[in-house]
Amino acid sequence: KAIDLKDHYTCGHSARVAQYSRLLAEAMGWSKERVDNLYRVAMLHDVGKVVIPDEILNKRGPLTDEEYAKMKEHTDIGNAILEEISRFPLIAVGAKSHHERYDGRGYGHHLAGHDIPLEARIIAVADTFDAMNSTRVYRPHLTKERILSELEKAKNTQLDGEIVDLLLRLIAEGKVQI
Repeated sequence: KAIDLKDHYTCGHSARVAQYSRLLAEAMGWSKERVDNLYRVAMLHDVGKVVIPDEILNKRGPLTDEEYAKMKEHTDIGNAILEEISRFPLIAVGAKSHHERYDGRGYGHHLAGHDIPLEARIIAVADTFDAMNSTRVYRPHLTKERILSELEKAKNTQLDGEIVDLLLRLIAEGKVQI
């Protein structure tokens, strides 16, 4: 709720990312407990944005290098907010690592491939999909054809290709809507 109040333009984003993450984990055959834990992790993946200035979060045009550097801080801030919650040991993983890239060119810590926690790789796919499938302050939502094309291009570069393929299957089966 705090994230939605801070960044009203992406209201519901965290809940959608959590739901897509849940669907992906269920399709992977995860236990109910593990799926529920992932859902909580995904709900809080953007919690670090609560300290990002509104003029950056709601900027209609491209961010400057300085603004982008500030925006990238939300992963470490989110990790710092969540890492002390011992009841859910993986709760900070989504916040910390959801902008890592499968090819190692992402941010926070330039992890690559399977060095990125699986939960964060799932959240990254769900987060990327929701960003393309939603209207943002700086652009309208993308067309179905463009989303599918961008997902294909992101396989094994930005995103884990196996998880992208699973999302594409869920879309084809009508379990995820564009």
